[in-house]
Amino acid sequence: MDVLRVLAVLVAALFVLGAPGLPTVLALRLRPLTALAVVTPVSAVLIAASAELGHLLSIPWTVLSPLVLGLVLGGLLWSAGIGRRRSRHTHRAGAPEPVAHDAAEHRVAVEDVDDTAEDGADAAPPDSQTVDTAHDTEGAASPASTTTAAATTTDVPGATLGLALATRQGRALAILLGLVIGGGYILLRALDMMGGLFRVNQTYDNVFHLNAVRHILRLGDGSAWVVGGMTSLPGEESYYPALWHQTVSLVVQLSGQDIVLASNFVMLLLGTVVWPLALMALVRTATSAGPAGWLAAGALAGVASAFPLSMMSWGVLLPYLYSLSMMPLVLMLIAHLVRLAPDGEQRLTGGQLGVLVPAVFGAVALAHPQGVFVALVMGVPVMVWAVLATATDLVRRRPRAGIRLAVLVPLTALVIVVGHDIWYRFRPVEASAAVWGPNATTEEAIWQTLTLAPNATPIWLPLGVILALCALAVLIGSRSRWLLPAFLAAGALSVAVRSLPVDDLRYELTGNWYSDNNRITVMLATAAVPLLAVGLDLLLRWAARLLPVLRGTAGAVLAVALCLAIIAVGYFSPSTEVSKRYLEREWRNDNLLSDDERTLLLMLPEVVPEDAVIATNAWNGSSLAYAISDREVLNTFMSFQAEDDVHLLNGHLDDAQTDPEVCDAAEDLGVDYALDFGPQEIHDRSATYTGLNEISETGAAEVVLQVGDAKLLRMLPCRGTDGSMNG
Repeated sequence: MDVLRVLAVLVAALFVLGAPGLPTVLALRLRPLTALAVVTPVSAVLIAASAELGHLLSIPWTVLSPLVLGLVLGGLLWSAGIGRRRSRHTHRAGAPEPVAHDAAEHRVAVEDVDDTAEDGADAAPPDSQTVDTAHDTEGAASPASTTTAAATTTDVPGATLGLALATRQGRALAILLGLVIGGGYILLRALDMMGGLFRVNQTYDNVFHLNAVRHILRLGDGSAWVVGGMTSLPGEESYYPALWHQTVSLVVQLSGQDIVLASNFVMLLLGTVVWPLALMALVRTATSAGPAGWLAAGALAGVASAFPLSMMSWGVLLPYLYSLSMMPLVLMLIAHLVRLAPDGEQRLTGGQLGVLVPAVFGAVALAHPQGVFVALVMGVPVMVWAVLATATDLVRRRPRAGIRLAVLVPLTALVIVVGHDIWYRFRPVEASAAVWGPNATTEEAIWQTLTLAPNATPIWLPLGVILALCALAVLIGSRSRWLLPAFLAAGALSVAVRSLPVDDLRYELTGNWYSDNNRITVMLATAAVPLLAVGLDLLLRWAARLLPVLRGTAGAVLAVALCLAIIAVGYFSPSTEVSKRYLEREWRNDNLLSDDERTLLLMLPEVVPEDAVIATNAWNGSSLAYAISDREVLNTFMSFQAEDDVHLLNGHLDDAQTDPEVCDAAEDLGVDYALDFGPQEIHDRSATYTGLNEISETGAAEVVLQVGDAKLLRMLPCRGTDGSMNG
């Protein structure tokens, strides 16, 4: 039976994450990998937009809203021909994709290799200088571009992975293999961390996230202001980034399954599918790496233990996970905008960028506003690099460099000015941004960053050496050097948050993330994994030039073996072991909700009427009766605004038999039941709501259902201030 439940949620989650955006993606006529990678952010934007439109127009919240909106948008784009472009290349079935070249003789050289590949023979690699020049692209130069001898090729067979992966089917196999290895590795680690698909994360934020999904479903309204109003007084609703909750609510509706399982599935799909696909799309379309690089980008998606696993546990910061899982696509689009991406069939057109830039950037921001800050930290250095690269092209008198520079300079300046305003306007006040302090010396922080160690974990030099070799290879021999400034910017912030003392400088640099070490250090993966992938691709190409045997099947086998070896190096590191113990602790304790307590919550619908209100304590998990039992609760979250009567009952509900004002408050709020889950609370708190402690012993309520020490109580009639009996 559990298998059917899992399958139902899996199908529903895949549908919600992909179906709304599918018409738009098809209308844009994107290349297959790019289409698969961007369909989730496009769907996400449509989900968020339809939620607000539905709120304004009083349309009930169902999956039909984003589907209809997606069909309309896709139809408009298709009729407008946004995705059409004139093909400059003619493809033969199974032939490698051609690439852009700078001169006719280079085109001939590479096409000769393509023809050899089609004949099924082992193609000798073209002259290195010919290949390098063939893959130099307009606008993709760098200040260090004088070193071209080892520049990579994108689609030339016979280099690294052999002829099998140079065909269309072979390229698809490389991408699929990367997704299976990387996604599978993350999935196995995540399930081991969680202890099962049906587990409830035992952290503070999870109470809000699960209950917010129920709030949407109960009200039939997915607006971000409705979610923000769950813990606010009527009329004082505020915006809350609700994309996560909107998405999960649709999965629950479609599957008919419980919120916990749906939430866990969406979380896993973001980490095991959306994230690896985004990395592979970045490396495939925005760098000069070949199939080995694309494979490595997916396979190594989980090599940095900090992401995505830590965001599946710490907090638990599920909206931030949603945002960062799409972050590689932000870098991909920036690379295309500033013409750092290689030319060719993978290059996005102006029309495609015109749709994808607001869609992807919007999805990242709507999932979690801190994603905007992450995009600024890594995106601005890439844009500055593009300006410097284009200025170098101008000095060398390369064609159209002046025109590109005239566009890039004001665009980069605009982004910096607007980004500066966003940075200061939307960051939290300093009093709330200094909760987390440093936990490493400067030297330790640098080494932790360079070895991709998660927050507060040991340094692991073997992984650092691999990263250094790949980064050096990219610096020396790749047209994708722009990955380095993105990594250095994220690394600098990682060092700052790990080591800077709590002062004004720390707040200036890290306050936008509440100076939270975990939120900041996880952004390293977005730049580190592509750097590893492109570097590994380069190293394999160089090896294939020295050892011709690697130009065949042996090269493909070696590429997979190296990816598995790097994963093993990361997995068996002391930093991973420390991180693993911490992450498991957030799932496998019973500080928030024990097995007995959850069993009781699952039984509540059989006992408690649908219109009843239950007095609960969010700190001990009883407020999850809202999400799990689908029953109204007095308190939905630890932090909330409420009427005075609510606070009165939280402190004195057990006095209902002796205090007429308490009796009246319970009557006015319709409180018929209470949950007693004992004094134990998360964050080492105890018995925060004194009115709910030992309520059955005061005569105010009687036990009607008990599992272990967890009790459901029914309020007994009491006498109000007018002398009449209530209840």
